[in-house]
Amino acid sequence: MKVILESNLSIANIFEPPLELRFNKHTCSLRDFIQKVGDMVTPIQLMKDGQIGDDLRNIMVNGKDYFFLSKGLDTMLKDGDRVNLEIYMEPLGGG
Repeated sequence: MKVILESNLSIANIFEPPLELRFNKHTCSLRDFIQKVGDMVTPIQLMKDGQIGDDLRNIMVNGKDYFFLSKGLDTMLKDGDRVNLEIYMEPLGGG
């Protein structure tokens, strides 16, 4: 199964959406999907204790806000679904 990830976050040569994430299962939950993405972009906190982390601002599944999905984070994704994650990072100072 593959799910397309779109995001406002891009890290050169490491994390450059859109990405195709592949799973060995035929379905996975939105929670599992976000956890897998979070493992790719540590130390950005997408999930914390199984819930949405501080750095994740918005989640869309096939153009629909996840708040309107009847099962929320437990929504099962299917092959070809598109998930958009809006990730927020504090601005870094320098000088």
